This record gives sequence, C-alpha cells and structure tokens, in this order.
Amino acid sequence: MARYNEPIVDVDIHHKPRTDAEIVAYLPARWREYVAGDGHGNTDLVPVRHLGGGGLTPGSQADRWATDGSRPGSSLELMREQLLDRHNYWRVVLTHDQGEWAALHNPYFAREVTRAYNNWNIDTWLSWDDRFYSAVAVPNGEPEEAAKEIRRVGGHPRLVSVLLGVNALGRPFGDPLYHPIYEAAVEMGLQISVHPGPWNRPNSTVHSVGGGRGLTEWLSQAGQAGMAHIASMIVHGVFEKYPDLKVVIKEHGVTWLPSLMWRLDDNVDLLRHESPWVQRLPSEYIHDHIKLSTQPIEESSDDRRGLAKLLQSVEGMENLLCFSTDYPHPTDDEPEFAMRQFPAGWLPKVFCTNACDVYGWTPPPLPSSQRSLAGSTR
Repeated sequence: MARYNEPIVDVDIHHKPRTDAEIVAYLPARWREYVAGDGHGNTDLVPVRHLGGGGLTPGSQADRWATDGSRPGSSLELMREQLLDRHNYWRVVLTHDQGEWAALHNPYFAREVTRAYNNWNIDTWLSWDDRFYSAVAVPNGEPEEAAKEIRRVGGHPRLVSVLLGVNALGRPFGDPLYHPIYEAAVEMGLQISVHPGPWNRPNSTVHSVGGGRGLTEWLSQAGQAGMAHIASMIVHGVFEKYPDLKVVIKEHGVTWLPSLMWRLDDNVDLLRHESPWVQRLPSEYIHDHIKLSTQPIEESSDDRRGLAKLLQSVEGMENLLCFSTDYPHPTDDEPEFAMRQFPAGWLPKVFCTNACDVYGWTPPPLPSSQRSLAGSTR
C-alpha cells in the first residue's frame, strides 16, 4: 500500500455542541422562549409549536467515537486524540452536523438559529485550535437572508466556505434562486460546501421517482444529489457568472463522476441549445470548479484496484479529490483506508494540495521523497 506521511487536510469533520443549550444561549430572548425545555435545565432546539419533525439535532447512536459519554463530535480532546494528533493533521474544515435549521418550517426561526450557530462556532471551536477552519451556516431556504448572513460573518479569517447542508427549497443548487448565495460567497472570498442531509425537500436521495425508506437506500443513492447539483450549476451558468467560485461536493461518493462527465459532454450541443450559459464542455467546468470529498469511497469487494482503475479513466481525476473522514460518523474513512484506494502519485494532491487549491492556502512544503511521489502516476 502506498504511504503518505506528510501533513493532512481533512475537508469534512463534523463538530457539535455538547448540548443544544449551548446554541440556545446565543438566541435572542424571544427565541429562547420559543424553544422547549424539559423542566430540568435541559433545552433542545425544538420549537414549542412546530409543524412535524423532531428536534434540531437527531441523535445518532451509531457514531462510534464518543468514549466519554459526550455527544459524538462535541469533544475537542477526543477529536485531537483520535484523529488530529494521531494522523498528523495540518488543517481541517469543520462541518456543522446540524441541518434542520435550514429547513425549519418557521423561516424566521431558521434565520436566528443559523446566526446563533455561527456565533457559537466562532466563539468556541475556531478559537480552540489553529488547525480549525469552518463554514458559514446559512438559512438557504431564504437565499437573500443567507447572503446577509454570509456578509455578516464571512470576513472571519477561519471561515473559508458556505455550507449548503440541506436543500430547503427542493431545487438543485444551480437554480437561479440560489445565486444570491454565490454572489455573497464570491464577494467574501468563500467557497461552497454541498453536504447531504435527511432533511432535504422533497427528499435527499431520489430525485426522479420519490424517496427511499431506509438508511441503506439513502446511503446507496446519495450520489444522485451530487449529480443533480453539479449538472444544475453548469446548466444555470453558476461558473460563468461567478468564475472564481469553487464547490466541494462532500459525502456524496465519487464513482459516479466519470459517467456524469461523459454523459454531459456527449450532450453538450443540446445543453447549449437549452442554456445560454454553457460555453465550454461540462467536464471543463468540473475540472476548474468542482472537488469531491473522498468519503464515502466505494470500494469493490471483488477488485481492490477497481476504484483506481475507474477513476484513472478520467484524465486529471487526481486533481478533483479531497480527503475526508466524516468524523465521528460510523462510516468514517481513516487515512490508511483512503491511502490504499489511490495511485501513489495521487496521494499528496488528495491528502493536501487539492484542498489548499480550493481554500487558497499555501500548502506546507513536501520533503523530496513526497515531491517525487507526487510526480508519479502509479
């Protein structure tokens, strides 16, 4: 197995408050009165009167990293011990492990909750460790309000992205309705993180025939959302209108990208008839503007080299992947697992320099052995 022993960038780590009371404390008084408590000092971000659904934080008993009784992803000490220090992490992008706030039925509450999350994130995690960077949480069901929130906090030096963590409007993210978000992101020098969530409308998985019912269906079909968002962004001219924008599609898988690129390029003449924005091959937009996080990697049980062979069928695929673990979720892919999936020459890019390209970071210098490795394609 090829080894990569140099500094690592992880683009998708989920961090949480220990309890929702931490977020509630950042809400204005009128909204603190709006959420429910259990009478024992515990407060959840559940409106006293709400239309369906559960609380803001659906607990996940399957998350396997919490050994001290804390909510998985809420312990700085465990995150350092289990991941950052253990694997020589250089930087990480913290992804809010909350999604319902963007799809809450009360849009005014959604605005305040996202604002509270951003203030909490800045005051806590982004001040605790120099390796921590993060994304701006936004109420994307109201794109104009989302743009206001991006402009409010987007100048913080540790905020490098805008999180589209739930599809509150039931439209793919290239739709012009969302363009105020991209305009504000470019203005503030931020990129976009697209992340799946079970709170999407109308459904987070199947777009053409209705939604699945179980976790297995959701996990096996999450790539559909990634394909829909990328195609939509190209057709609606997101990258023509905002040529400096880059998008990281997180946690949607990777093996579907070659077929999407081939199919879009095969239909480029039709795309140009349908859209005034398609000026180049769709694959060129993807190469210039899109990255995929590596988790979850679709590993073949029959052919351990099958993934690499498929991905190598696309020239330049090594430039499109950014390493991620999805910590602390049970599907997390540790660095050793990811290392065996890719050709040796891809590893410096996948584990570090591709993410630096997205976020405008100067990567740490590689020793001569790793520079030589980066020049290899095998």
